[in-house]
Amino acid sequence: MKRIIRISLLITLIGFISQTAFSQNKIDEKGRKQGVWSKLDKKGNKIYQGNFKDDYEVGVFTYYYEDGKTIKAKTEYSDKGKFANTKLFNKEGVVISDGFYKNRKKDSLWNLFDAKGKKIGEERYSNGLKSGQSNYWDKDAVLVETSNYKNDLKNGIYFKNTYAKGYFYLTFKDDKRNGPYEDFYYYQKLKIKGTYKEDKKEGEWKYFDSIGNNVKIQVWKNDVLKSEKVRIDFGRDAKYIETKDIAYFYPTGKRLKLVLFNAEEISCINNIEEFIDILSVDDFILLNGKMKFYAHLKALKGIGNKVGEEYEILLQPKMQSKLLSDKDSRQALELLFTKQDF
Repeated sequence: MKRIIRISLLITLIGFISQTAFSQNKIDEKGRKQGVWSKLDKKGNKIYQGNFKDDYEVGVFTYYYEDGKTIKAKTEYSDKGKFANTKLFNKEGVVISDGFYKNRKKDSLWNLFDAKGKKIGEERYSNGLKSGQSNYWDKDAVLVETSNYKNDLKNGIYFKNTYAKGYFYLTFKDDKRNGPYEDFYYYQKLKIKGTYKEDKKEGEWKYFDSIGNNVKIQVWKNDVLKSEKVRIDFGRDAKYIETKDIAYFYPTGKRLKLVLFNAEEISCINNIEEFIDILSVDDFILLNGKMKFYAHLKALKGIGNKVGEEYEILLQPKMQSKLLSDKDSRQALELLFTKQDF
């Protein structure tokens, strides 16, 4: 009797499985999808499963990773598939983003999350294109970046947090930098102020030190630097000189000595490290690290006599005393004056 019951239950179960299998992926007489549908890849792994009514998705659809078991996304459809709320998951089952589709295109607010489920971003869309403000945070919930979009192009104010370096703002128009640029120290004092035009630097750019002194002024035309002046500090007074006029400079005691190409000598109280930071140092080379002696490339005229293991460096304007190379500068000078045998 028990054997007959077991066989009967088995037949019923087989019949139920067969009925369930055949009830899926049905198309009615009008060729419309109806009921439960699922799709498999070439290996037989499930790609998705959900319900259709009159060829439109209804309710929750579940999508899977390549293994056909791990859930990749869950989407709830409404209004004949026109609207859809979606959650995307990583392979550990944590939600990494959620948002809304309209007519199968991203729309409205989308939230982004890290692997621990903490919110790290938000993006806004219209008709599948970024539109409105996007914000991004780090793991400590500190705002890192803000962008404004129109039709998937940056338009409006852009903010970037550079942490210990500070932060800056600039303006975009159709994905190009266009308008004011302001860079701040982390303690909210202005560091750089300038303007972009059609993604290129244009006009006057000013640079400020940590206490608010305007230490450098540049003039740009179509992204080409036309002039650069740096502030020379005398304590109670200051003046600006063109960077291109400086032949070389080095510290003497607590002061900084500058020699210009016209042979004029200037003694000021500028800190040499801060002075190097504000110069366009690509045009200058460190000739002696111990002396902290820097010279403009155009001031270098060659190599003089050997003095012990070092060599005299020839400069224009000439120095009153000899300037000797050190190991590092000799290697650099070797590239500039290849005829000299070191």
